[in-house]
Amino acid sequence: MEACHLAVVGATGLVGQEVLRILEERGFPVGTLTLLASDRSAGSRVEFLSRSTVVRELSKEAFDEVDTAIFAAGAEASHDYARQAAQAGALVLDCSSAFRLHPHVPLCVPEINPEVLQRHHGIIAIPHGMTTQLALALAPLHAEATLARVVVSTYQAASGRGRHAVREFDQQLRDLLNFRPVEAEIFPHQLAFNCLPQGGAFVDNGHCEEEMALMDETRKLLAAPDLPVSATVVYVPLAHSHSASVYIETERTLSVPQVRDLLEQAPGVEVEDDCREQEYPLAIHANGRDEVFVGRIRADLSIPNGLHLWVVADNLRKGAALNAVQIAEHLAS
Repeated sequence: MEACHLAVVGATGLVGQEVLRILEERGFPVGTLTLLASDRSAGSRVEFLSRSTVVRELSKEAFDEVDTAIFAAGAEASHDYARQAAQAGALVLDCSSAFRLHPHVPLCVPEINPEVLQRHHGIIAIPHGMTTQLALALAPLHAEATLARVVVSTYQAASGRGRHAVREFDQQLRDLLNFRPVEAEIFPHQLAFNCLPQGGAFVDNGHCEEEMALMDETRKLLAAPDLPVSATVVYVPLAHSHSASVYIETERTLSVPQVRDLLEQAPGVEVEDDCREQEYPLAIHANGRDEVFVGRIRADLSIPNGLHLWVVADNLRKGAALNAVQIAEHLAS
């Protein structure tokens, strides 16, 4: 791969910082690095490859001569600047929700659908972290036996809502342990020692925005527009790593050993499934790891062709930053 001029938008945020760590770890050939953020963070310095780089304020002019721009600053910034970056000649890899369901923007997880990368028009969307880990577990099963139904309940960490959400969660823990009153601004209610069955605003059908996104993005990633998918999103008192309880029905029968074998062969997936040894995926073990972990694989006892899975992954890595870097690598190779 040739060295490129890379821009990271949202370089001081959780995903932006993870992008920089992964670029270093994987030796991505960065020739020139441009770090961009809001006016609040402009002027701060970020370390990359043992060098300190000044963060610049995000602007339309910032993308001149940029080859690849990884957007990790939220949907508002992507709506405002991603198209301008693409028009300036940059390939935009967008980690926000801005373009995920746009019909002409590819939604990509390289292990699942790399072929869509050949059909981009300057912008490629990165799925929601929960969608990515769910789809990586589902894709090999869908290819083998065709999914007939998916029901997922998520257990999402505070970091899925950004740096300010993690700080709020941390402060709530401190306040509760010191017998002080708790405040909630990012989340609608106290998250510490609690579970919140809401991800984003509610829509008219009673679902919340993240539930609708999880259902629609899963269908798009799997190229299964008519697949019945139902989701319940729950935020739990963890800082990092998302988990999910997944129930599926398949058109053709899959035995548990077959499922385990398919997942063990799937790229990006690691099976941890030994109930006798109490071995199954744990959020605390997924932190800092690139794999999507799957366990508690078992047949449903109430219906033929029903299966249950437990799926865990680091939402900042494979759920966002790693996925973007892998796409950049794929297109540069």
